[in-house]
Amino acid sequence: MTVDRWITDTRPSGRFPYYTRANADEVGPEPFSPLGWSLGWGVGCVPGTAAGFVDFGAVRWDEFDVDPPEVFGNWGGYFYNQLSLPRVMGARMPGASPAAIDQAYFGDHPGIPAYEAHPADDDEAQSAILAERMGWAMSTSGYPLQEQEAQRAREAVRTRPALGDLSDEALVVRARAMARQLQEAWRPYCVVCLSASLGPGAVQAVCAALGRPQDAVTLMTAVGDVESASASLTLWDLSRLVAGSPELTRQFDAGVDGLLDRLGGSLSPDAERFLSGWAALIAQHGHRGPNEWDMRPDSWTTDPSMPLRMLERMRYQTDDRSPHAAQLRNAAERERLTAQLVEQARAADETLGATLQAAVASAGVFFALRERGKNACIRLIHEAKLALYELGDRMVGRGHLSRRELLFGLVDGELDDFVRDPARFVTVLEEREATFQLLHTLEPPYIVGGDRGVPPISQWSRRGAVEADLVGAGAVLQGGPGAPGIVTGRARIVRDPSDPFAIEPGDILVAATTDPAWTPLFLSAAGVVVNVGAVASHAVIVSRELGVPCAVSVVQATERIPDGAIITVDGSTGTVTVVDVP
Repeated sequence: MTVDRWITDTRPSGRFPYYTRANADEVGPEPFSPLGWSLGWGVGCVPGTAAGFVDFGAVRWDEFDVDPPEVFGNWGGYFYNQLSLPRVMGARMPGASPAAIDQAYFGDHPGIPAYEAHPADDDEAQSAILAERMGWAMSTSGYPLQEQEAQRAREAVRTRPALGDLSDEALVVRARAMARQLQEAWRPYCVVCLSASLGPGAVQAVCAALGRPQDAVTLMTAVGDVESASASLTLWDLSRLVAGSPELTRQFDAGVDGLLDRLGGSLSPDAERFLSGWAALIAQHGHRGPNEWDMRPDSWTTDPSMPLRMLERMRYQTDDRSPHAAQLRNAAERERLTAQLVEQARAADETLGATLQAAVASAGVFFALRERGKNACIRLIHEAKLALYELGDRMVGRGHLSRRELLFGLVDGELDDFVRDPARFVTVLEEREATFQLLHTLEPPYIVGGDRGVPPISQWSRRGAVEADLVGAGAVLQGGPGAPGIVTGRARIVRDPSDPFAIEPGDILVAATTDPAWTPLFLSAAGVVVNVGAVASHAVIVSRELGVPCAVSVVQATERIPDGAIITVDGSTGTVTVVDVP
């Protein structure tokens, strides 16, 4: 099969020409389904993000090609971040620069296109707005608009209609309504994401100036009120219930398949307590799942075996790995160290001390807001998903689809015609599914656009075609700090968060990328190493709340570290030392 273009390929921008996969794996590690992209992103996330960039002051509306807004790209189904637009923001933001933006995105990665200044990049009016935004982000204690949208998303879940009672047409209306609400949720979420980098950047800069760069991540640990961490905390509490109950242990020993049904038929009070806790978990966190920014993949609600398998591993952990206790310890250490470093900074310069104190507070505020905003967006995507799953299941029952996933081969503009005449799409959806599976085997180019253009998909390399050399004992891999702590354990390369059985207590999880759907696995591991990520990445924020040492941006860790090697992870410095190899 030869494929050069895909149905959701976007038009490259002329004004902001370059796009990158840097920092994109956390959002879209796999190709987006056509419906997930065209409805969830085309209607929701992309225009909402564009509005957020304007609200933040990075650009004006008249600088955009608004159809589509030039904030993200998609080629071969793969999500791309804008590169040129953040460079423009770097040129306009006081105290920043395009070079600083590149360093944050790429570090020392080779082959990055040089920044080419555009006459409109310098804009005093936008710089003034950005300066005001920076001052706000370093001093505010909250963002009411983000809180409002988070509450509206929770209401959308609470007031979900009985989907089985809706007509086919009404299911499409429901999915589209959720996408429009997603656009509104993304507007403040984008402002929060742009603001969330300011506090951590200042913390790192001040700690470096004090000669204590390794302390920066500790100052941003256990800030509390991080919504994405609560799913892991709830799972942990359920795992303690299982570990302490002979009846629940017996049921889990019999296997995850059919477990909930068996517990439902049990007369044990422990089974009743577990099922009550389980219902609360799904009600609050059922939208979680791998690749959760797309509408096609299963969630914890639609495939409860995923969190059940996480519990299966987590139940073997010892009580001393309690994330509740870790939060208390780490919060106390954060407060102690913050007071010490603020005093040291003030002794050197009063302004430096005030800056550090404000930066630590800002990091805590926006870490919590960022996770709350993301949860709001994923809840709305999940609500659209459930409506579309209902429609897909009906079409399977009527013989129009062989499985419901094929529905997501449509684009939004085809949904109405599909409902009216599904037989017309049977062949084309099967063909698109074959191509979609092919896309999963490819490695998307790291940088596209500008003078590089977008290579035809047929020229993309296969995943794993370029093999990295395995490192030996004594090798030190340098990444970035994620979550503080030093731990030694056996490295386990994990590529699928729905398969946690590879992780045993004491193992160190090594993954290409993680999103918050992975973070319950962190409690089954002694430490975490990821190929990509940064100090303000979603999964890293959560790992700091759970007290799990984590190193990020360890380039090709999954290819270079032998599975089963004994490694030491220093989450404060980002170093991974290979102690022994099998």
